[in-house]
Order: sequence, then structure tokens, then C-alpha cells
Amino acid sequence: MFLQVVISLAIISATIIIHGLGSSWGLKYLLRRHDPQDRVYGFVKTIKILSATAIILMLMHYLEIALWAIAYLSIPELDKLSHWEEAIYFSTVTYTTLGYGDITLPPTWRIMSGFEAMNGILLFGWSTAMFYAVVQRLVVSTKLKV
Repeated sequence: MFLQVVISLAIISATIIIHGLGSSWGLKYLLRRHDPQDRVYGFVKTIKILSATAIILMLMHYLEIALWAIAYLSIPELDKLSHWEEAIYFSTVTYTTLGYGDITLPPTWRIMSGFEAMNGILLFGWSTAMFYAVVQRLVVSTKLKV
């Protein structure tokens, strides 16, 4: 079980790096693209900013899910996950904590799915906080009364 925990923690570290770099790049991109000195954000501009934020966040989550899927594919004992489609599906269901249960890992590797679920919860929380921060900045920038 030690090996599975070490592998999981390494992947979690990598996903945190991906999320950190993606978040900082995404914010810098949005700030460059939409000048914060321009205090008038109309409906269309607001929707563009929110859509771009959501897309950046979703792409980061996909990369993180794909990283877990690659790890699963590289473990020979996981014969149920022998194709990319199966691995990405299992990883998505696990990362999002849906856990349908139609594909399960062997008992010795099962701990990894728990770590992936914890990783997904953590990073979805981070994404929620980032999205909220963007909305708050839009509210303050447009001086909307909420």
C-alpha cells in the first residue's frame, strides 16, 4: 500500500502545480485581455470573461483527470483500464466523486481512487474560489449594487 500512496501523492503534487500555474496564467490572461482600468463591463463583456474563466478551469481539470488516467494505464495490474477511454472515464467518475462503481480497482490499488477523489474535491474547491474571485472583481469593477 505504501507504493500506491506515494504514487497518489506524487500525482496530487503534479495536479496542484498544474492548477497553480493554470490559475495564475488564466488570471493574468484575463487581466491583460480585459483592462481593469476599463470600469464599464457590459453584459457581453461580463459573459465573455466568465466563459473564459470557466473554460480555463475546465481545461485544467481535464489535464488533471488525464494525468490520473495515464497513471492508471501505466500500472499493469489494472487490466480493467487497458484503453484510454476506460481510463479517462474511470478517472473522471472518480475525480468528480460520482463513483458509479461499474469499474473498480483491485483491492491493492483501490486506495488510489480515494486519493483521486480527495484531489478532485480539493481542486474543485480551488476552482470555485477562483471563479468567485472573478465574479467579485466584476461586481466591484462595474460597481453593481448586489
